[in-house]
Amino acid sequence: MTETAETGTTVPALSTRGLTKTFSGRAVLDDVDLDVQRGEIHALLGQNGSGKSTLIKCLAGVYRPDGGEITVGGRRLPRAFPPTAARRFGLAFVHQDLGLALDMTISDNLGVVRGFHRSGPFIKRRDQHAETRRVLDFLGVRASPHTLVRDLPVTARTLLAIGRAIDFSGGTDLNCLVLDEPTAALPDNDAHLLFDAVRQLAGRGVGVIYVSHRLEEIERLADRVTVLRDGRLISTREMAGTTRRDLVDEILGGGGLRAAGTRVTSTVGPRESTPRKALRGKGLTGVRIQDVSLAVEPGEILGIAGLAGSGRSELCRLLFGAQRLASGEVSIGDATLQRHRPAESIRRGLAYIPEDRRGQACLMRMTVRENLTLLRPPVRRGLIDKKRERRLSTEAITRFDVRPHDAEALVSALSGGNQQKVILAKWFAHRPSVIILDEPVQGVDVGAKAQVFAQLRQAASSGAAVMVVDSDFDNLVELCDRVLVLRHGAVAAEMAGDAVTAAAITRATFGISEEADHVALNEQRT
Repeated sequence: MTETAETGTTVPALSTRGLTKTFSGRAVLDDVDLDVQRGEIHALLGQNGSGKSTLIKCLAGVYRPDGGEITVGGRRLPRAFPPTAARRFGLAFVHQDLGLALDMTISDNLGVVRGFHRSGPFIKRRDQHAETRRVLDFLGVRASPHTLVRDLPVTARTLLAIGRAIDFSGGTDLNCLVLDEPTAALPDNDAHLLFDAVRQLAGRGVGVIYVSHRLEEIERLADRVTVLRDGRLISTREMAGTTRRDLVDEILGGGGLRAAGTRVTSTVGPRESTPRKALRGKGLTGVRIQDVSLAVEPGEILGIAGLAGSGRSELCRLLFGAQRLASGEVSIGDATLQRHRPAESIRRGLAYIPEDRRGQACLMRMTVRENLTLLRPPVRRGLIDKKRERRLSTEAITRFDVRPHDAEALVSALSGGNQQKVILAKWFAHRPSVIILDEPVQGVDVGAKAQVFAQLRQAASSGAAVMVVDSDFDNLVELCDRVLVLRHGAVAAEMAGDAVTAAAITRATFGISEEADHVALNEQRT
């Protein structure tokens, strides 16, 4: 740690005081104080919506705080600064989206961010490759500087993103490194490679903010941990002597583990199971997903919960046929499809709405009308029947209350909620028997969310099987008959009816067993 010359007191690698950020009058960060010491691995925990991402974006210059201050290495940062300036202040970030150029070499990826070794206008390739080798050796990555990033395994890519953020000429210019869910896409047996690199950085005096939902990682790695809830700092404590039960209790609030017995919101009545299944997956294995089996009945809304990297989105792709199965089989209705493709899934009545609606679910530069009739455009004598196309579009816009009520508006001009309505309307026009939705209300307003949920309930009441992936556990509680919790690519828990609570889902995602809860409560009573 560094000390001030006058007082001899240590200067934190990073600190915030009274950090506040509001959106639409609502505080998403509320008077947050945080200190990260040099050489410390400081974990940041909280549920989705707790304020973690907003805090990181304020540190990175993406958001301008409404109040408070940020100090890095004793230097107070201006209230507003561009993200490109964060590195000059001694801050580096590695996000879930690593931001690597896959079709460039390792050496060029490092040079683009950190600058190339030059002689006049020319790149000194020998020096550039020598520096790249030093970085790779430090990280323990066995690869040539000439290797394309596309050819690296996912663990090596994550380590490279960390190495790209650091100056290895001395390491003293970097005060704090922020890692946002760095193991989300890593194979479990490779996580130790990342941990080794993080510990080495801390050993050089770099402060590390480590954001993760995986409590077993926090227990292994962190020196201290801070918990946020609803934008507020709940606690900062030493990891030594802190139990996983303590952390879950603070993450959840309101009694934490004890709250698992009460269903907060229930709009779903009891339903009887039927032997007929609309969708079934047996022994599904992909990259993250390992030997998962599930079934969804007609008229049922099944929720899929899990942390980042648990395999939620991969499960959707495997069921739809957008990702090839390593093993297992999928059945839609009475048909078993061992090597199915999206076209066959659609033909058999399966609709799939991916998480990335702008990039994968609709064509942003086309009109609402063109998107709504994209799957099966009305054709007459080999040509699109424009009159019928306009009529179908108008009917869909009215049914789903797409605003503005303009079939010729570009989808890119619509709000996120109305874009999602267009996507739903496109699929629902063909009355699918099975609907898979990945984060269906992410980034939409409260009104649009209520309309989307109403459409899903109506589809289920009409006999469709609905499977919903959602990071907001309260949404699953409100919407679903039954919930499966994924953990490390496998089904960790299943719950139905009144057993579906946000606390119970959270407990399962963090690996807190019900038996452990009972033991914990008995210990507290005695």
